[in-house]
Amino acid sequence: MTVRPRLTCLNIILALLTFSAANVSAEKTPATSDSKNVATAGDAAADPMYHDGWVDRNKNGKMDPYENPKLSVAERVQDLIDRMTMDEKTCQMATIYGYRRVLKSPVPEASWNERVWKDGVANIDEHANGVRAEATEYIAFDKHANLINTVQHWFAKQTRLGIPVDFTNEGIRGICHPNACNFPTQLGLGASWDRELVRRIGEITGREAKVLGYSNIYSPILDTARDPRWGRSIECYSEDPYLVGELGKEQVLGLQSQNVASTVKHFAAYSNPNGGRDGGGRTDPQVPFHDMQEILLAPFRKVFKECSPKGTMSSYNTYDGVPVSGSSYFLIDLLRKEYGFNGYVVSDSGAVTRIERQHKVAETFEHAVAQSVNAGLNVRTTFQKMENFVMPLRQVVKKGWVTEDTINSRVADVLRVKFELGLFDAPFLDPQEALDVVHCDDHSPVTLEAARKAIVLLKNENETLPLDSSTLKNVLVTGPGANEADLMISRYGPSISDVITPYEGIRRYLGDQANVVYEEGVAAKDSRFPKSDLIPEPPTADEQALMDQAIAVAKKSDVIIAVLGDSNDTVGESKSRMSLDLPGHQTLYVQKLMETGKPVIVVLMPGRAAAINWIDENAPAILVCWHGGEQVGTAVAETLFGDNNPGGKLPITFPRTVGQVPMAVPYRHGAWGGQHEKFDPNGWGSTRSSNPLYFFGYGLSYTTFKYSDLEITPKNPTESDTIKITCSITNSGDVQGDEVVQLYIADLVASVTPYEQVLRGFDRVALEPGETKQVTFSLNPKRDLVMLDRDNQWVVEPGEFEVRVASHSGYGGVQLKETIELKSKTPEQQ
Repeated sequence: MTVRPRLTCLNIILALLTFSAANVSAEKTPATSDSKNVATAGDAAADPMYHDGWVDRNKNGKMDPYENPKLSVAERVQDLIDRMTMDEKTCQMATIYGYRRVLKSPVPEASWNERVWKDGVANIDEHANGVRAEATEYIAFDKHANLINTVQHWFAKQTRLGIPVDFTNEGIRGICHPNACNFPTQLGLGASWDRELVRRIGEITGREAKVLGYSNIYSPILDTARDPRWGRSIECYSEDPYLVGELGKEQVLGLQSQNVASTVKHFAAYSNPNGGRDGGGRTDPQVPFHDMQEILLAPFRKVFKECSPKGTMSSYNTYDGVPVSGSSYFLIDLLRKEYGFNGYVVSDSGAVTRIERQHKVAETFEHAVAQSVNAGLNVRTTFQKMENFVMPLRQVVKKGWVTEDTINSRVADVLRVKFELGLFDAPFLDPQEALDVVHCDDHSPVTLEAARKAIVLLKNENETLPLDSSTLKNVLVTGPGANEADLMISRYGPSISDVITPYEGIRRYLGDQANVVYEEGVAAKDSRFPKSDLIPEPPTADEQALMDQAIAVAKKSDVIIAVLGDSNDTVGESKSRMSLDLPGHQTLYVQKLMETGKPVIVVLMPGRAAAINWIDENAPAILVCWHGGEQVGTAVAETLFGDNNPGGKLPITFPRTVGQVPMAVPYRHGAWGGQHEKFDPNGWGSTRSSNPLYFFGYGLSYTTFKYSDLEITPKNPTESDTIKITCSITNSGDVQGDEVVQLYIADLVASVTPYEQVLRGFDRVALEPGETKQVTFSLNPKRDLVMLDRDNQWVVEPGEFEVRVASHSGYGGVQLKETIELKSKTPEQQ
């Protein structure tokens, strides 16, 4: 891909003069109606405020300090703060939701001069990004870029100080804009265990966002999915804080390498809702202080300290009775003082309102506003009028509940990010660049690579897979995920996407070799869902007829591919469940398919862990493809027929039953203990099954791997030493394959009951048949062996640690191990 150099203000304005938005349509986008004169930014060409290299934003005919690109950001921020009125400052603390949310018109109109944003705005969120179907007029990439130019010019020209807008948008599965690159869910990317892949996805998301005009992306989600009942498990990389932190770090670095801000979410303690519930249940995570610090906050601590994201989103929930969005402990003491955060904090939508209405710790909304701002909130975001926050904020300042110094500090954070992003100096986009970049030939192959690498092979009895296409004449592809493209469409990713479903992927792969037939067979949920999770009943007449129709086809097929799992109706935000069984009649349907005597391959498309005990006992092969993005069908077909050797590993534990929840790694020593040593180590005791169905980190391959030659130096390190761990991995099978080598550390004795083991390294290694590679891990004790002691101090305690190199976290997973002793500090170190 050739990316054109960023143009100067004067050049881009001249380019806009020659650009006719109505006559250019974006490749890979549907036809759009005539533009509402989005090319009006070209009017700026005759405006004396624009100069080559700087913008006269206050229109006074001279370059003031805040307009001078040669000064430091700190100097420019302070100069601008000194010039601002309180009305202008408070406007830099609120969001406008975009077209069809709050804005009634996508382009500036006369009424804008009567609204509060005549004094400016912090950011505009999701402006004409396609989430609202009525806004499809601006999905064409060039038209959207020019629309952003138009709005940006209005704020530069019409507000007194010309402070630019930070355009925000979602981006956890690709940028939330129609026909942008559409990647797997974060849970699917977690299954890839591939740092480099996630970095490239971040770069692509950031690059596409930038040329479309989105300067601040709400991504990644750094929550750890501790309870798979929770509907938002689909949006998390993993249940393990180390894996979340490592992949989240790559996404942040990828995004911000493209000069867009990464706003990570949801800070903090959000992802362990009581009982797996969200909605009203968001208020009460019920997680101990040590676990909150070492599990829920660990990814945030890593990412803030190592990547410096420019934004974070404060969460809805309370912790120990205190709303996070009104807590100075979270938003100042932890976030800014301990973690060194230097960006700006936006509230999750409605979080400030919840302080009053849900959490009941504020008498009025004005009190809630004061609490949140004093606690460290910079910008209030919600699906309401901007005035609903700005006017109460001005009142609490007049009443003295919030000081002007506090306002200055909060606004300075917002302005600093805008200066760092270059919005003051290079406000306009090149619409042609949007056409050249979004979903370009360099980007789209990564969607297929991600779908391939996300696939996990859970079972392959008697080498059922890969299938031999030459032996197949009739193939049935069935189930709720078999041909449903909407499953790949997320509120937080591209709202329109050219999705290849598993049925379409298999049909294209086999071509004329076989007759590939699609039958739905069963819906993702039955007519009584979610009540059916509590009281199962037989299918209705219509549901049975749908099954019978598919079973008749199945009896004539050589192989059956059953694509099962979650739909957008069974998983996602505010869609927590009471059960981990496949919803509806999906398990019953598999049972009926198995009764035909035909081989049944189960392809799981879940958004959470799934309790699939019957399927595990009876189906010969099980693949997990997650909600794998726009190329999921191609990846599934390639994997079924052997062109792609699955190398993914589970990023979450699969319990046998919801009755085992909570069941996630890491866990405190002995928490998963069996009942008696005489019982089978697979987990069957006298009253329960102790172990999960599939352990965290588990995944099979079409080849085999051998681990050898573990070496650790030094054997007796101090906390100041770097501990080097090496081993060799050999592909001992006949086909190329990837192995995810996992490093776990077990603290054998500690002042606080240690975790059974903690993940502290991983590497996805590609190996040809017979090839051997050396894998190296480096442990920094001050980073990797640190713990919270009884006095709630971060310490590195001396003692013995067992180093475990493993293929997964459970029984039989450890391949190599050795014990080291961490020595106390030497006198020189003390």
